[in-house]
Amino acid sequence: MSMWLDLVKIDPALLAEIHTGPELIDALFFDEDDVPDPRAAAVHLTGDFFGHDYRFLAEIAEDRAKTERNTADWHTAYPWLARATGHDCPTLDEYDFGYGPAHFLTPDEVARVAEGLRAEHWSPGARAAHWNPAAEDRDFTDLVPFFAKAAEEGKAVLGGVS
Repeated sequence: MSMWLDLVKIDPALLAEIHTGPELIDALFFDEDDVPDPRAAAVHLTGDFFGHDYRFLAEIAEDRAKTERNTADWHTAYPWLARATGHDCPTLDEYDFGYGPAHFLTPDEVARVAEGLRAEHWSPGARAAHWNPAAEDRDFTDLVPFFAKAAEEGKAVLGGVS
């Protein structure tokens, strides 16, 4: 069984709309209707999304935590990575991704997470300029430029594990 981390960078106004109608999350991540929700139309299908195998990400983080911090608890060892993946984030309990509720970060929190990920050295030197909006296949190291780009654009981040 796979677990997939899905994140999208969105305008704060769209995040506010999602708070009043969480069903809009389907239009962002899972809607396969012929007529897309116009509120989600501003979100670029590849350029605004980050997706990666959550179990693979956790394995990398756990191995690094064991080596560098002598603990398997990567959530404590690397709190910014944990936050980037939804741990200790505000949630939209009305919407379940499959492995928990949708979580979100405001633009201010996104900026802090972007800096924190760089400080934890997940992708040394990675900046917003390293985010390739055309790439369809994402690597674990794309997480840092994703957050850096979202911070640069003043975006919120919404996501979950499906």
